[in-house]
Amino acid sequence: MITIFALNDNKYKHCNMRHYISLIALLLVFASCEQKTGNGEVFKPSVTGKNGEVLVVINDDIKADTAGRYIAAMMNDDYLGLASPEPIFDLQTVPHGYFNETMQKFRNIIDVVVNDSIKRDTVLFYEDHWARPQAFISIKASSKKNLLKLVENNHIKIVSYLSKSERDRLIAFNKRTRHMALSDEIASKWNIKINVPNTFSRCTPKNNDDMSWVRIDTDESNVNLMVYDFPYVGEGSLSVPYILNKRDSLLRANIEGPDGSYMCTEIRFGLDEIVYKSGKYHKMDVAELRGLWRMEGYAMGGPFILRAHHDTISNRILVTDGFVYYPSRDRKRNLVRQLEAIMYTLEVKPTEDK
Repeated sequence: MITIFALNDNKYKHCNMRHYISLIALLLVFASCEQKTGNGEVFKPSVTGKNGEVLVVINDDIKADTAGRYIAAMMNDDYLGLASPEPIFDLQTVPHGYFNETMQKFRNIIDVVVNDSIKRDTVLFYEDHWARPQAFISIKASSKKNLLKLVENNHIKIVSYLSKSERDRLIAFNKRTRHMALSDEIASKWNIKINVPNTFSRCTPKNNDDMSWVRIDTDESNVNLMVYDFPYVGEGSLSVPYILNKRDSLLRANIEGPDGSYMCTEIRFGLDEIVYKSGKYHKMDVAELRGLWRMEGYAMGGPFILRAHHDTISNRILVTDGFVYYPSRDRKRNLVRQLEAIMYTLEVKPTEDK
């Protein structure tokens, strides 16, 4: 019997050959063929698989070893900023003997090879290796011990590469499905460029001058995106307390819930619950916050993601702020990823474009 495993509450689950057959059948449904132009140029097929899925090609003896368990744990690590644990990626595995041409079209692939004939241990990253737009990672090591060291040392690179690949696919989709009217309206109001997909519609805050607000509203959920700004007053303008103070003031004034409730950031467990990271984006200092929101006075809540940019052109903090309400489902990761991708299309227009 051939076995594979996935980490879930630190317990291993085993499945037999039927799981491999099911995986092959699923991929066959989504498979596409190569096409040629009149000039004979070969185009790579489109990728298969769902958002967040990663296929690890790894033989059973390596998979059951410490390094194999580390790779699985790396894929199953918690996605940050959610109320209930969700993995960063949905892991599927297959041994090399069952990895075929159909599976080569999978959106994210990690190929793990251990062989004592390998002269140099490597982790290599490829774009569009067999299909488009594909993320392919080749991991080769001369021993199981070296493989463990290799994946430990490249943990952040591997996760970051796969995360960026998922985001880039969504960004490309947002550009193809751009809601021209809404995107242009927001762009004009805040002197920015942004791609809002055509699945979103306009919402009206209490004070339209305070923010722009768009969302996808269904019977089960809604996904919301807001754009607003506030003056830059110094380095503290990008601190967690300052950003949240401005955020909660705007939310309380503009987003009203049932029975007189109002929206706020969930900080009853302390600011340590807010995931914070900083960096550069289009030459701007950026602070990114992830955490939970709630309705004060009513039982509603969910995850949010916020990106605050120091726009030196206008001496302001420009904020893209998104939140998700999906009470009937535990799986909110992909909705947050969708908001993140929209936020990464933001550009501040140069002075001459004003």
